[in-house]
Amino acid sequence: MKKEWHSKPSGMRNVKMERKEGYLGPHLDPSVRAMVVIGQEQTMDFTSDLDKELGPFWLTAQQREEQRHDREVEIPLEQRKRRVKQKSELIPELMLTGWGKLEGQMKLWKMKHPELVRKAAAQDIEINITPATKTVHGWEGKGKGLLQVAYERGWIDKKNYKSYLVMKYDDDGNLIPELSLRHLIASCTDFQTEKKGIEYSWGFAKSLYRRHPLAQKKTTADFLKLVDKCISREVLTVDIIRRFSARARSYMETYKVMELEANSTETKDSSSEDSPIPHKRIETLKKILKSHRAAIDFDKGFIMKTVYVKFDMERDLLKREKKVNVSVRVKPEDRKVAAKAKNN
Repeated sequence: MKKEWHSKPSGMRNVKMERKEGYLGPHLDPSVRAMVVIGQEQTMDFTSDLDKELGPFWLTAQQREEQRHDREVEIPLEQRKRRVKQKSELIPELMLTGWGKLEGQMKLWKMKHPELVRKAAAQDIEINITPATKTVHGWEGKGKGLLQVAYERGWIDKKNYKSYLVMKYDDDGNLIPELSLRHLIASCTDFQTEKKGIEYSWGFAKSLYRRHPLAQKKTTADFLKLVDKCISREVLTVDIIRRFSARARSYMETYKVMELEANSTETKDSSSEDSPIPHKRIETLKKILKSHRAAIDFDKGFIMKTVYVKFDMERDLLKREKKVNVSVRVKPEDRKVAAKAKNN
């Protein structure tokens, strides 16, 4: 999450404040309409009627209206830079060509940006542009960001809200937890659960669901039946859940080491033998764990490995179904082993 509002909806679910401990901070004032109280649900986007009325707490009434919606602003001449066109700019132009019409808009959106650039160049489309305007995103309907979410929970001193940063450090490079938004939010119970194995279980169930044929998802009854199957204990066995929990705990340990590293200059020595986690792994995770995301996004490789190794869909599920025709992917190394055995 960013400090202020995002350029699009966050996609995060609403959170009910179960109790004060683990959810609400010391600056909570129940008389303030923007703040949530025990029993209420907090929205992560500016979508509710109250959110649209109040907006970001640090804006004045005039600023709220001026910055409510997306708007185009002119870029000063000295700041204009030539760049490669984005997908959203290339696709409309490609759709005017015969090749683009033949491929279809959906297929073009699935292509990676470098490939689209090559296709556009082949169609004699100018791939570079020097924008004269830029889009400034408004707050209505967008993700709230760390500052707003923390304020609504009572973790922000409104008089000193400008002192808060995503990660706040003092002059010596030590983390200041009470002024670090990411630290404050990560201490909340509902955000801590995202580090546990449940996220991997959801990702595992999603992966299995997507591998079933469309014929099993057409009606509502079929859809619900398949979902129940993918999240059943026959699929999410004790062994698999334990593997996911162990994986999640390794990330939690890394979070702790990263926090200690920020608070102590002694842990900055990458050759320290006392560190339980290799320095290289910590640095790698710093790059991929910049925000709370679904496990299927940031650790898809581990989940899919579990799908391959620990769960045989054809053996464990599909043979129980009648008249089901589905192809099961074979990993490249398995093909090589089978081919070698055949030659011998």
